[in-house]
Amino acid sequence: MDLNTALTHALNGNAVLFAGSGFSYLSENLKNESPLSGTGFAKHLNALCGLSSSNDNLAIASQFYIKKFGAPSLAELCRDSFTIKRAASHHIDFLSIPWQRIYTTNYDDLIEKSSAENSRALTSVTLEDAPENHAPNPRTCVHLNGFINTLAPNNLRSTFKLTSESYLTDNFTNSKWCTVFRQDIIMAQAVIFIGYSLYDLDIQRVLHSEDVRSKCIFITAPSPDEVDEALLPIFGELFPIGVQAAASALNSLKNTHSPLPPPTTFLSLKEFNPSVTVREPSNSDVEKLFLYGDVESSLIGYHLSAVEGRSYIAARQSLVDIPEFVMTRHDVVLTSDLGNGKSVAVEQVIHELASRGAKVYRFSTDNKAARKEVGTLLRNDVPTIIVIDNYVPYLDFIDFVSMRRTGRPIRFLLTARSHVHEAFRDRLEVALGTTEILEVDINRLSRIEINSVISLIDSYGLWGEYSAYSDSDKYHLVSKGCDAQLHQVLLKIYNSPQISERISEIFGSLSDDVRRVIIGVFILSAAGFSSDRTMINELLVGAPLIKLSNADRAAVKLFWDDTTGRIRLKSSVLAEYYLTNLSEASEVVEILIEMFLQAHNKTELGPEFESFMRSLMSFSSLQKMLPRTGLRNSTIFFYESIQNLKFTRKNPHYWLQYAIARLSFEDNVDEISPYFQSAYKFAQSINYDTYQIDNHYARFLLVKASREKDVASSIELYRESKGILLKQMLHEKKHYPYRVAASISDFISVHLAELSDGHKADISRFCEDVVARIKTLPAEVKSHKHVRSCQVSLERVVQNFLHT
Repeated sequence: MDLNTALTHALNGNAVLFAGSGFSYLSENLKNESPLSGTGFAKHLNALCGLSSSNDNLAIASQFYIKKFGAPSLAELCRDSFTIKRAASHHIDFLSIPWQRIYTTNYDDLIEKSSAENSRALTSVTLEDAPENHAPNPRTCVHLNGFINTLAPNNLRSTFKLTSESYLTDNFTNSKWCTVFRQDIIMAQAVIFIGYSLYDLDIQRVLHSEDVRSKCIFITAPSPDEVDEALLPIFGELFPIGVQAAASALNSLKNTHSPLPPPTTFLSLKEFNPSVTVREPSNSDVEKLFLYGDVESSLIGYHLSAVEGRSYIAARQSLVDIPEFVMTRHDVVLTSDLGNGKSVAVEQVIHELASRGAKVYRFSTDNKAARKEVGTLLRNDVPTIIVIDNYVPYLDFIDFVSMRRTGRPIRFLLTARSHVHEAFRDRLEVALGTTEILEVDINRLSRIEINSVISLIDSYGLWGEYSAYSDSDKYHLVSKGCDAQLHQVLLKIYNSPQISERISEIFGSLSDDVRRVIIGVFILSAAGFSSDRTMINELLVGAPLIKLSNADRAAVKLFWDDTTGRIRLKSSVLAEYYLTNLSEASEVVEILIEMFLQAHNKTELGPEFESFMRSLMSFSSLQKMLPRTGLRNSTIFFYESIQNLKFTRKNPHYWLQYAIARLSFEDNVDEISPYFQSAYKFAQSINYDTYQIDNHYARFLLVKASREKDVASSIELYRESKGILLKQMLHEKKHYPYRVAASISDFISVHLAELSDGHKADISRFCEDVVARIKTLPAEVKSHKHVRSCQVSLERVVQNFLHT
């Protein structure tokens, strides 16, 4: 980057200034001298101590000075040396610029004085200050080594990076300001270093890791030393012209520069503008919603505003409190499993938010444009909601906004799959900077919601073979037969002969190329990934999405929306139904293996490919992708086809998932046992957390105990499983060990007649202990379906089997 380009970016407010000791050239301190550099100050301290001036180590020199004259004397000397009495004109010129942020390794207050000369107040912070309190303000100067205005004798060894003790503390790398610095230089269009020799390894590492050489320039003295000449060009363009000449170049540009107007439209953040139709929804509208997930936003607006008339969506009690909470208090996370109405729920909420006067923006992708656009939103005083679907890949963006929104009415409405959010809850709390998050799980329908769903399906005649059911039978079908989940209700509807036939006709009319692309997108969705066109083209051989004809493109619009460049399935339930009920197993397995191999060959391109492989290996994901007919053979064929790849061969996750799959198929336990052994062996070699392996191994032991004919051997297997489960229950407050413990009833029913009184007493104590532990669990864990099922199962074991 040339000098004029960098300075133009600075004039537009799109540059970061990083000032080193050379920036202070020709300024005057209280001693009527220019502030010394770190090495110069070290030599000065040595001279005052009567030591050789050849030693330029500031940390050592300051320690000698404190030993001879005391810390208060050093603090006073620093105040005289680094308090600025007069700034030079070139300093004032540079501080007239609307910098995105200013960083400095200098102790002095030159930057603050120069800014004041421009009638611009700067906020001065050190690494001790919380970024969330200051990052929202771009007029902030971050003093990395300490600031003279906050210096006191007692912080010479801490916040003021001067003595050897303070140098030994890796303050910057471990500070949140390091994260802000990374974010700032990524977002900036130019990073301008003035008078800085890049001696700090922490800064070198950040510049190297973020690969920002193309936007960095270094302005040094006209005759830089050999080290600067060799080192600085590695990290950016070197301009050895001095700060005065650089200020002259800046002033020349100012004469012809016209500031860029603020953006009026956003690209990465799409503002939601609600539309409300006056027409009632038709049968076709609701069929598209139920069958294909095709949501008509204006009809949701109609539904929410209409006093009477036909409903378009089912009423959801669980959403009632969200608008008030997100507008007045904190962030909201909406969670559900696949196909339980998350997308429609978000549409309902954002319509309500917009009706209350909030500005709602949908987030599409994390890039520089998105972060610039958020910067504009940060200046708003209107309640502003940023909606992010499947938030996990965007935790860095969430962290970026959270550290800059203090005092601003900006909130997040986030969504995630339930199990994914459970795994990432702690990381989300860190990114948001708060634990006060409203978590709304919409997996299960309440009694009122069930009746609303039944009424909606009734009014549009979508029950199919269940049409003749009475209201009470339909309620029982939804609450019990479908586990009160919308996902299961939709699968019931799809499974009715007339609907299933319509779906078959739609897929049967597609060309092989289109169906292959659609299956690939379906697989990505089932694996928990939001995909863009690039991802599909990377994972399918021959980049088929690029080659689709116009007729083909029209066909796929029935299944997904890609207007933003990101492919969003309209109905994940339709995808699951097709894959598991109507597709050909051989075709799906072939595409699964193809996508896995493509990802395996491209792991160097980004972490998303490894994440995709891990998800594809998980049996819980695989079950949603493979046809139920021939599921066992298809599953084994997939696992064995990828078994000898570099990524899987010694991967404990692979061997565990293969063991889980074989265990679910009730295969021979002697064949399954080596897979658990391999999982443990490879986990040990890479220091892998074996929690999940232990959990499923405990289940394996109980299955083996149920099949074991010798009661003594069976009891030993039970005891080993019990030990694992009790340990997990003691250290973890999650549902997993309770899900396994529930299966003890199978073991009891097989061996009850052969158990001694001592064995029965031992099992009874275990069951009662587990039930007692359940009662102390957090409410959200205690209410989990597997925990509730475990409690019922073990209470029944104690009552019906062991106490008879």
